[in-house]
Amino acid sequence: MSARAPEIVINGRFLMQPVTGVQRVARELVRALDHLIDAEARPVRLRLVCEPGADLADLDLRVTTVERAGGASGHLWEQCVLPRRVRGGHLLCLGNTAPLVALYAAHPTTVMIHDLSYRQFPKAYRRHYRLGHRLMLPFLLRRAHTILTVSETEKAVLGSLRPAALKRIRVTPNGGWRDGAVEARNADVGTGYVLYVGSLSQRKNIHGVLAVAVRLAREDGIATVLVGGTSDILSPIASAIPEDVRHLVRFAGPVTDLLELAELYRNAGCLLFPSLYEASPLPPIEAMSFGCPVVVSAIPAMTERCAAAAIYCDPDDIDDMVTAVRRAIRDRAGIAEQIERAYRHARRMSWRDQAEAVLAALAGQPVARGTLPCEVAQTVREPELAVLH
Repeated sequence: MSARAPEIVINGRFLMQPVTGVQRVARELVRALDHLIDAEARPVRLRLVCEPGADLADLDLRVTTVERAGGASGHLWEQCVLPRRVRGGHLLCLGNTAPLVALYAAHPTTVMIHDLSYRQFPKAYRRHYRLGHRLMLPFLLRRAHTILTVSETEKAVLGSLRPAALKRIRVTPNGGWRDGAVEARNADVGTGYVLYVGSLSQRKNIHGVLAVAVRLAREDGIATVLVGGTSDILSPIASAIPEDVRHLVRFAGPVTDLLELAELYRNAGCLLFPSLYEASPLPPIEAMSFGCPVVVSAIPAMTERCAAAAIYCDPDDIDDMVTAVRRAIRDRAGIAEQIERAYRHARRMSWRDQAEAVLAALAGQPVARGTLPCEVAQTVREPELAVLH
């Protein structure tokens, strides 16, 4: 009698949360895991445990068993309901948190820690969010069977907090646009508009984005479209735009429909993404997939993610950001080679590859990954973090 295949139990709490970067990654990764196991008949079982109201339509699950469990919601669901449903499986948590009872019971638990931005930019987050994650982090670093993170940069930050955890931290870089779903960029874009995609938060440098938008509107007549919103975990952002340029700065709000988001990338003159802190951001790679020129901040995680496929700027210098955007929009002949480089680079960022890396990490196997050259000078703001003992 053959032994049953090992089971991975996925913590589905992310399915009930507003969709930002963390939830996008979780959704795409679960979909990729399911499709990979189905396509290659891998000897692994997947079971997704979620709340009764979770919407799974966009996951297109083929082999994953879905178990809906009620009785609580949010944090309480994760801490009290989920542990009773894990049984003998390996618990996979993709949203920065995990049930404490599973950690203390030494039940095989793998957690993905995307970033620690709330530590470096505490004023960008509300107090209850900062407190909850500060209390959770030491338990994750001490007790999790395996810790996944999405960049070498973030692994170094986590290792600086608890060096003893480094041997359990595995890097599984994020994918880009959904595999096989990219259409050609609109050839008639012309100047287009400047596109920003991300939460309207301080650590994303939203004030810098707005300052650039106002300058470009007044001096060049170029419009800016901002995709994203705030949430109850983010501090409010003052987004007053001067009356004379208000018609050229549009807040589109959150866009969760991928077809609508694809259309925004296809028709943009460039993406502006001058974030002050990132781990493995999605928008730059998504924009590259559509041939949209990308302007990003010269910070370590961004150069690791984008390599030589982006135009870099100083996120603390408005003039430098404006210059970089003008180059991306106006110098079409000079930037054509870079756009082709970006196409090639984006094709290397696959959700399937991330799924492969996660399965390898859970099995205790080496995570195979290539290294991309960073041909750009960078200014580094080192995190000031206390070591967790």
